[in-house]
Amino acid sequence: MTLSEQTLSYMCAVRKEGTSTITRGRAKAIAQELGFKEPQWLIGSDLFKVGRGLFSVPTDEQLQTLNLGYPAVGETARRVPAPAVKVTRARKTKTKTVVPSVSTIVIASQVTANANTEFQSEVSKALGVDILLEQEAVPYVPDVLKTYVPWGHFDTLQTIIESRHFLPTMVVGPSGNGKTEMYEQICARLGREYVRVNITNQTDEDDLLGGFRLVNGETKFALGPIPVAMLRGAFVNLDEIDLGGAALMCLQPVLEGKPLFLKKIGRYIHAAAGFGVGATANTKGRGDDGRHAHTTIMNDAMLERFAAMLEQGWAPVEVERVIVRNILKTFGTTDNLLVRHLVEFAAATRVNFTEQRCNDQIATRRLVHFCKLYASLKNDAALAMKLTLQRFDEESQIGFTNLWEAIHGAPEVGPSGQPVDAPTA
Repeated sequence: MTLSEQTLSYMCAVRKEGTSTITRGRAKAIAQELGFKEPQWLIGSDLFKVGRGLFSVPTDEQLQTLNLGYPAVGETARRVPAPAVKVTRARKTKTKTVVPSVSTIVIASQVTANANTEFQSEVSKALGVDILLEQEAVPYVPDVLKTYVPWGHFDTLQTIIESRHFLPTMVVGPSGNGKTEMYEQICARLGREYVRVNITNQTDEDDLLGGFRLVNGETKFALGPIPVAMLRGAFVNLDEIDLGGAALMCLQPVLEGKPLFLKKIGRYIHAAAGFGVGATANTKGRGDDGRHAHTTIMNDAMLERFAAMLEQGWAPVEVERVIVRNILKTFGTTDNLLVRHLVEFAAATRVNFTEQRCNDQIATRRLVHFCKLYASLKNDAALAMKLTLQRFDEESQIGFTNLWEAIHGAPEVGPSGQPVDAPTA
């Protein structure tokens, strides 16, 4: 079932609120602002209710699977299904029993985003195995960051993820340039469930797919983050994938968009609609270049299963200025000259690094660290910069300090020695 244009427009307006929940009054108000009828499919039952007059914002996949939303032209109004849980009302209790399907593809439609207990129960029934659901494996809808600035491949990746087509992607670039946060903020804006799996050279099949755990003297199988994300139709970010070893090959069928066989319990996991996979890396899977310790040479068979590899360098100067300015504003500071000098300083270190005149460079993340230190240290720029630079060796610290003082020590003069105009807000 395809969501109607009216439903998509309404959900877009709801997600612009930037929260994972919405009140009954606000849900009605948004519909009124758009000239739509009240969204009874959202607020007319306990399906999405998480509190008194408070409802979780459903994902598009949930609405599709549950056949909810405003009807398209020519359709009759859609009925809101009763939740597959025990519902308590005044002076009586009504219980509706859900008969689980053998196919796990229906599981995502039987629970809401917050019903992890019900999710665990329904998966256990469908698989015929009493499973555990570990908290770190549960996807969530990230919060929209007001300080975030979309740039680079953001629009392209958002279009791919929003399409709901299964197209594994990998974003490659230097550390600290916003690769991981880009995936997270795309999911936040789309209202998509997201799980970040941090890959290391110790990551094994148990970490990814799940394994047996001893609970109160009983052995139970705990689902890993990958099968959980598949069942919920969530988006998975395999963060720093080039740190992983041969154990990652267990993800081959997942990256092909095929069912995942959990050999430890002899069951297949089928992905729900919308399930997607992304990855971040500092290399193209060709091994350590001397700066990214422990990265490995990735198997070509795995690399070939990624539909797109997107290279992303540093943010353009004008974008990085907005990023830095936004962070400072959150602490009540609006020093535009400081913003300009910070970005010029970082850009100069990157040029020097590229031309092999120094061994290090300043990442966007390090500029963010400076901003937070600067605010915490009561706007002491000198001390904040000193602490920011102590992550580097002594030679780099001296060079960076001299460069920073040359840029910021004489506010009326730019790094070239030429006078600069006073920055505008």
